[in-house]
Amino acid sequence: MEIQYTTPEKQGVSSRAILRLLRKWKQHQLPMHSMIMARHGKVIAEVYYAPFDKNTLHRMYSETKSFVSLAIGLLMSEGRIRPEDKICDYFPDYLPENPHPWLKEMTIENMLMMETCFDKTVYRKDDDEQNWVKAFFQARPTHRPGTVFQYDTSGTQTLCGLVERLTGMDPLSYLKEKVLNQIGFSEESYLMRRPDGMAMGGSGMMALPMDLMRVGLLLMNEGKDPAHYGEKDAKQLYPEDYLKRALSARTSTIGNSYSEEGYGYQFWMMPEGGFKLFGMGSQDTFCFKNTDLVVVVTADTQAIPNGSDMIYNDIVTEIAETLCEEELAPDPEAFRQLREESCRQGLPVLADRAENNCMKEINGVDFDLLPNEQGFSRMKLVFEEDQKGYLEYERKDGVKRLRFGRGRLEEDRFPDYNWKTLTCGAWYGPDTFYLRAWVVDEGVSSVHFKFGFLPDGGLTVWMKKTEEVVMNEFQGVLNGQKTER
Repeated sequence: MEIQYTTPEKQGVSSRAILRLLRKWKQHQLPMHSMIMARHGKVIAEVYYAPFDKNTLHRMYSETKSFVSLAIGLLMSEGRIRPEDKICDYFPDYLPENPHPWLKEMTIENMLMMETCFDKTVYRKDDDEQNWVKAFFQARPTHRPGTVFQYDTSGTQTLCGLVERLTGMDPLSYLKEKVLNQIGFSEESYLMRRPDGMAMGGSGMMALPMDLMRVGLLLMNEGKDPAHYGEKDAKQLYPEDYLKRALSARTSTIGNSYSEEGYGYQFWMMPEGGFKLFGMGSQDTFCFKNTDLVVVVTADTQAIPNGSDMIYNDIVTEIAETLCEEELAPDPEAFRQLREESCRQGLPVLADRAENNCMKEINGVDFDLLPNEQGFSRMKLVFEEDQKGYLEYERKDGVKRLRFGRGRLEEDRFPDYNWKTLTCGAWYGPDTFYLRAWVVDEGVSSVHFKFGFLPDGGLTVWMKKTEEVVMNEFQGVLNGQKTER
């Protein structure tokens, strides 16, 4: 499928409105990674924030759940499973000796709707040896299934296991073979796998932002070939009857979710018949059904309270509420500015807020740290020429370094994890240095350090990480003192 591009004005969208949107995100210091916007099946804006570009695979986190649902829908259309089937019937080898009655009555549809018999995800994300699907059947139920919405990633992971058990392929590979290859979904996309080889169906999809746009257009086109968007005789690539159920409110989320619009089959509902694929850290595909608008964003807002809401609300106020049904008059100057700004976006960079600081006094100075549960014994900051430097720290497994830039981002690999990282530091006070490391790899996240230097040679280090499973050593507060040699 060749993506069709056009100017915003031809689709009733103002280039100036899109410019305001981009500038507002920059003003908010939102760590955006990409934004693609389409109306009436045609792309009207495509923006990537360095170091990301159109060829960069991105972790999509819980948007993966919607793809598991689509794979389940194909199995249903082929008559291999039914919504009312009991999930226990497909995994007899994982059942405990005396399965709980509530577990035995749980259906595939209950799981699609996040109405399992558990009040939370039951597996341990940090346990590499645990079989996540088996853990789903071994946990003790908290209530009857099919009664209330409770977000449960282990249910989605079990549906992923069902697809693999019935097809011999993970859900994404199965979808690519059956449907997605026909719409140009990237060949290099994949589902991350656990050490035991199991695909991570709840949060592990690595794909291109344009892949999500292609799928968004497929869904908005009711499963028909998006290359012929809006045409009644377009080829039906995906079962329309399943989409009608999956993309409508099947259960209420009020009271136990940030959203009150409802939930379908692993899809979140939006106002006026819209829906979205939603992933942690603002990996989102917004489908505004009433205005025929699709917006795909990737970002890392895990450290920003209400970051996802800010992105969505800005899209609504600047774009969705300003659309026209008719073609707008050309605005070549605004379109030129939009194209220029789209090519020079990047992750936020820290800037010094204190010209007078203690950099000379602490440069290259070792600080011995008091005993701490994170295992750090020593730290120091080294400031080099050309606005570069590095953080050096020591733990029981050796000395590690993380390079940073000042006034710009410095690329490195994060020690021990070998993830691509972009790091910047700045003086936020005469005795306060702030270091922020963006992880731009399979683990999209950030690590934050705030160093407070005291007149008596003391040091306090505040650390925060946003990665949900690992990097736990970078969480908490350290105390130390300048080393006396």
